[in-house]
Amino acid sequence: MKKKMPYYRKKKVYGFLFITPWLLGFLSFFAVPFVQSCLYAFQELETTPQGMVGTWIGMDNFSYALFRDTDFLIQCANSLKDLITVPLILVYSVCFALLLKKEYPGRTTMRAIAFLPVIIGSGVLMDIMKQDVFSTGVKGAETVYLFSGGGLTGVFSAMGLPMNMIEFINNVISKIFDLTWRSGVQILLFLAGLHNIPSYVYEAAEIEGANALEQFFKITLPMLTPMILLNVVYSVIDIFSDFGNSIIQMIYNTAFNSVRFGYSSALSILYFLMIMAVLVILYLVMKRFIVHPED
Repeated sequence: MKKKMPYYRKKKVYGFLFITPWLLGFLSFFAVPFVQSCLYAFQELETTPQGMVGTWIGMDNFSYALFRDTDFLIQCANSLKDLITVPLILVYSVCFALLLKKEYPGRTTMRAIAFLPVIIGSGVLMDIMKQDVFSTGVKGAETVYLFSGGGLTGVFSAMGLPMNMIEFINNVISKIFDLTWRSGVQILLFLAGLHNIPSYVYEAAEIEGANALEQFFKITLPMLTPMILLNVVYSVIDIFSDFGNSIIQMIYNTAFNSVRFGYSSALSILYFLMIMAVLVILYLVMKRFIVHPED
């Protein structure tokens, strides 16, 4: 009689099957450019009629970035500041996922709207929309009062609000727009985590007299900790890989404007290592708080 595969081993097999498309895509399209970039980082490249010619210079590009190029370290520090938005994204995503889990008319439409920015949007489009809608007005829509004069700034100025209050309101609106745009995947993952929590756990809690707030902090939040870790990793990578990120702009300009492909590759490797270090630190801090449902 053939022995059945244990459940924990089935989960591992399913996990490998799910990441197989990504592994195939990485090996087919990204592995060779990644290795090539690593080799470029140790060379000084020059463009010639025959193509790019590299001269091996060892660690010179890395030492220049770390000890002589002060702008690189400043841009790294500025990138780390963006991590403050990760807790906001998580809180916003959890609240939105809790709303989408409830049964009410139009729930499917709301779920589609929540994920729509991930499908149609990009970081560049988000910046354009934020600037146009909330600041300077949408081009071609000057006849609409909301988008004339200065967008919402013009509306608030006409109301007689002081400029510092107008700036505060615009910043809040911009943050809400940014959070909505960045939270589509996180909301979907939290929603999957909420559906994975057995209903009998909540029934037992109600019998014991636990109210909704106690159920959230004692059941929902602990059971969502694996998804919280996953969303933290995704959000950090999403923020660091945004094309509007200042250090990515620096790497791009170094390569294609200054034509320093070797130095740009070194900056990319250092930035990659910085992201990996941040993720490792976050994982080591959070892993002790992870609650696995099967436990």
